[in-house]
Amino acid sequence: MPQYMPTGAPAGGSAFAWALPGFDQAAFDASVAGRNATRMQEIYYRHPDDEMHPEVLAHWQQRGVRKELFDADTDGKYSVFTPLDLDESESYALVYVSHGGMQPINLCETNGFPELAGSQKFIAVCPWNLGPSNDGVESEFPRILAAVRDRYPVDDSRIYAVGYSAGSDATGVLACAYPDILAAVSPDPGGNLFAKGRWFADPDSYAKNLPVQLPMICVGGTMDGGDRYPLTKAKHFANFNIWMKQIAKVSGYEPITMEESRALVEESPDPVKSAFGFDFDQTFTASMEGLDWLFGDFLGENGVAVARFVAGVGLPHAQTKYHAPIIWDFLRHFRRDTATGASVHAPVALDGVSAAATVAVA
Repeated sequence: MPQYMPTGAPAGGSAFAWALPGFDQAAFDASVAGRNATRMQEIYYRHPDDEMHPEVLAHWQQRGVRKELFDADTDGKYSVFTPLDLDESESYALVYVSHGGMQPINLCETNGFPELAGSQKFIAVCPWNLGPSNDGVESEFPRILAAVRDRYPVDDSRIYAVGYSAGSDATGVLACAYPDILAAVSPDPGGNLFAKGRWFADPDSYAKNLPVQLPMICVGGTMDGGDRYPLTKAKHFANFNIWMKQIAKVSGYEPITMEESRALVEESPDPVKSAFGFDFDQTFTASMEGLDWLFGDFLGENGVAVARFVAGVGLPHAQTKYHAPIIWDFLRHFRRDTATGASVHAPVALDGVSAAATVAVA
């Protein structure tokens, strides 16, 4: 499996500098994934200080999306992306996209979800969440959700939360605060979600999850220098076990220890189990965007994946064109029964992973 290896020194001074020692920045920049990661953000770098510049609006219209900005001059600002052909008589899934640390929302907008909203027909919301680390996400989510529901035809059974880096932590907060509202979540890459956070230290923080199953997917890279796998401390595994058993509700889940994880890393012939240090129920690989991708699933009672972990081989702490399609392909198959509160696996006809090729830039 190709890795963008070795210069022998950690990358530094670039947009993708958060990487393990040995990451080759120049090779990544020249790769399909690296070029895609740069190109998808071009509109932000052309207009970093004008979120509603005519060229910005035209950029989204060309992708079948209408962009609107609300509460623009406040810390409560958020942008909304809807399909140009939105039909008020229909209802649409909503994806709440929390930004990375210190990342303005108009940069977060270029992570793939607003573009995917046009082709996959959902509503994408990019909020500031009151601060550079999504400081007020727990209070902003219900406020913004109520406002969006008033303006757009939202399918209340298909509300999802996603977020990268600091947005991963914010998504974790929402998963514990509003599991009865969300149909599924994607805290990405997810390693730091288990390595910190309040959940294993304060059982009351995840008490709302006890009667609710919340499927999840985490997507990252094997060369990520900060938000990484395998997990490295016993308390991280205590937190991970809570998420698998009590939140995602993996069927028959057996808690894993740090020692067992290290054994998998060192001895497993399965490249996916070795990369993550988790004893998945099933694994598979795929080639997309010039990269090999590792997929590991934990299954629920019906044999459906309820916790999926994905890593692009050689990727640093960066999102590529394939992150959003991979995540959406998992999320869109789940809904929340608004009458009973049950998590429902409801497969849809479109195949987001296969469709990823239509949004990638060669």
